[in-house]
Amino acid sequence: MQVYSVHRVIYVGALYQARRQSELIAGATSKPEEMPRDCTYYLTDDFQSGFGVAKDGTLVGLFSLVKGRGPDLVSDAVTHKGAKKLDCFDGFLPEYYRQFGFVETERVPNWTSGEPDVVFMSL
Repeated sequence: MQVYSVHRVIYVGALYQARRQSELIAGATSKPEEMPRDCTYYLTDDFQSGFGVAKDGTLVGLFSLVKGRGPDLVSDAVTHKGAKKLDCFDGFLPEYYRQFGFVETERVPNWTSGEPDVVFMSL
């Protein structure tokens, strides 16, 4: 699997479609319009998977409609694209990212009452 750098607009479109197709992706990612402008975004050639990396090394918006691709995406983001920290919603994601060496550094209540905490992690 190879990822390619794409313009933010292309990434946002792919994320929007993925969120429409998968409730899991919709619940685990921020809204496409909230994706930061200061990131480099990456997509697979089939537009089914992608992520962004901010200048400060924050991994954002990782998604995949293809089961089993997640580990390769995280590995590529960390090993080749400079990702070294992230934030995610509590639930399955903190445990998922732990397998790649990320550790929880902070936890804050979600800005939406009743929703999962936001967990900050870094390598």
